Amino acid sequence: MGSTKSRNTIESNVSDWPGINVSPHDRGGGREFTLNGREIGHIHNSRLVDIPFAKRIRDILIEKERAQKHHVLPDSGWVSYYVQSDEDIDGALWLLRISYLYHLSVMQKRAGDHFEGDEVDVDAELDELDLSDELRRVFSELKADT
Repeated sequence: MGSTKSRNTIESNVSDWPGINVSPHDRGGGREFTLNGREIGHIHNSRLVDIPFAKRIRDILIEKERAQKHHVLPDSGWVSYYVQSDEDIDGALWLLRISYLYHLSVMQKRAGDHFEGDEVDVDAELDELDLSDELRRVFSELKADT
């Protein structure tokens, strides 16, 4: 699969999520996805997807082999995911969706005002993602910290 087609498929899907803005990524080319100013991830022209997570989520994803340590910052909360074929697109979208829902959860918890994306039912969305028990626990604890 060509890198442009991979990037376009991912960008097309992610850009449909409420509150997401897509813009050029200034480090290494590609496209960056932000939710009300918070980056939820970016895709380089090379089909490499980088996604920020809380370190605890990142550690679970690495342990479950859903992503790799970030290619430049391996000790950070960031992960890298390589889109090698059509089958890898779903994995990239799954990771980006988890990042989106995590950042959305944090924003919903803190926000006193309306923001684009606050109408998303995070719990219902998480139920559709087939999360591990460990990831589900992180989201439950985040919600309980209100």
